[in-house]
Formats: sequence, C-alpha cells, structure tokens
Amino acid sequence: MSETTTTDAATTTEGGEQKQEQGLSQAEVDRIVKDRIARVEAKYADYNDLKAKAEGAKTVEQKLAELESKHAEAEARALRSEIATRHGITAEDRDLFLTGSDADALEAQAKRLSERIADQKRTGNVARKEGVNKTSGSGDEEMREFARNLFNRPD
Repeated sequence: MSETTTTDAATTTEGGEQKQEQGLSQAEVDRIVKDRIARVEAKYADYNDLKAKAEGAKTVEQKLAELESKHAEAEARALRSEIATRHGITAEDRDLFLTGSDADALEAQAKRLSERIADQKRTGNVARKEGVNKTSGSGDEEMREFARNLFNRPD
C-alpha cells in the first residue's frame, strides 16, 4: 500500500519523495469546465432532432393503430349486417343482439334470434293459463258460503 500525506503545497509519498502540486486558478477551472461542457454538447448536438423524430414516429404508430382498429370495427359491422340481412333481423335487433366477435358466433346468434322471432310470430303473444282461477279444496268452502249468504248471492 502506498501511504500519502498531503500538506499545503507538497505531497509526500512512502519513499520520502516530495511532489509539488500545481494550484489551479478559478479562471483555469472555469475554462476546463466550459471545454468539458462544449464537448458533451457537441456529442449530443442532434438530441433534440432525434427526440422530435421519435415523437413523430410515435404519432405515426398511434395513427396506424387507430386506423387498424377502425378497419377491424368496419369489417365486424359489415359482417354483422350481412348475417343479419341473411336471417331477416332488423337493424335495431342486429345492433342489440349480435355481439359475437367472429363469423361463427355471429351466425349462431343470428340463427337463434331468427328462430325466436319466427316462433313469436307463429304463436303470438301468449299468456299461459290466462283467466284460469285455481281454487284450493282446503276449508275455503265455509268462507265462500258465508260470503254468498252475506251478500245474498246464489252460487
């Protein structure tokens, strides 16, 4: 190991030799710093241009992604319209019920929807057992008889 002792103007090394250090003035330090800054700035002089180009490339990529998504949406909308027309489904029902992401799913949804629409047209609006009164045979007869007698109504 080398042992070094520093004094005000001289450095003593292990061998007892003394080296005279040169003091730097403030002007020399400023000049050295300015030179170093100039070298670094020269090295990265085109940084702002590259940064602007990179931002431009990002916007181009974003525009491309946006156009691709719009194209995919337009293709899906056209496919839904084609399948809905083939199965006789209205535009309102198409937009509401045909939600599949591929042709097979859309075809299955359209087929099921058209079958339900056809079944509804065939049978109409039906309320099962409409107007049918259920009477229970458990002990109600006495109360009914009392109510008939109360209002003087025969059966």
